[in-house]
Amino acid sequence: MTLEIQKIKLHAVVCLLNGILNFNFDPDTHRRKRFGRDVASLHFDAQRMSQETTDHKEKQPYYGDLEKTLVLSRLFEIPMEQRDENWQRTFFDNVLDASFAATNPQVIAGPDGFPYFQLNIPEAGVSFQCFVIRHMKDDFLMEQGWGIVIHASKSPPDWVFSHGDIVNFHLRNEFYTKALQPDLPKQEIIQKEEQVLVAQPSVSFLPIQTRAVLRTFLTHVGIPDAKLLLMSRHTPAGPIQELVFNMTPEKFETQEQYENVMRGIGWFLPRHYTYVAMSESTFAESFSPL
Repeated sequence: MTLEIQKIKLHAVVCLLNGILNFNFDPDTHRRKRFGRDVASLHFDAQRMSQETTDHKEKQPYYGDLEKTLVLSRLFEIPMEQRDENWQRTFFDNVLDASFAATNPQVIAGPDGFPYFQLNIPEAGVSFQCFVIRHMKDDFLMEQGWGIVIHASKSPPDWVFSHGDIVNFHLRNEFYTKALQPDLPKQEIIQKEEQVLVAQPSVSFLPIQTRAVLRTFLTHVGIPDAKLLLMSRHTPAGPIQELVFNMTPEKFETQEQYENVMRGIGWFLPRHYTYVAMSESTFAESFSPL
């Protein structure tokens, strides 16, 4: 694949940042979301956003590690307030290959309106269809744009993975990557005569499946013509790479709707990614459709 890179001089371009997350993973905040099945009041309808789904069965039978399942079962008995870094380390050492059972329905909308596949520790002495996160990723999670919630019936659940966490594991073999880029303000003016490099993101940065899932999401929220590019530039705090979407507030009915959509994009991306919105005219032909 040929990577076409353009060097462009920008003249005082206003750059609207996503302002969505603290991109350093905060496990306590993330785990303490409360899950429910009432999607009427949510910002986005998970079933409409993703493809119409039926129960997922494995392409081939999954064979998980029941010893790892037992480790997780014991971990989940520990109260939330006692789950420290050692708890998290043990959790990540075991969660990928453990045997899980699904619930009915398998996919629910979280409090954020996005779709999560439900997993539970299987009940002792009860037969179950085995699901293994390592294999689920390629079998359907990446394609469908789903996250994972473990024990959604508990308040809070034992763990929640956004779809972006799944994408990060797909790319880097880890769910969370430390942000190396500097913190940026919510709104920024790129300095006059600043040189930037623009190109289309490679599949090692933004997988084909992720582009398709983002396209489905943005079409659902009323942006059927979404385009993007990858911008690299130097700031006083250091070099940064940013995904750039051709969306500005003028494309939306309200500022709140615009900000909700921009925040929603972050759910599909690794947490350490930065993304911005710019007018399509800024980069002329450098944007490409999702």
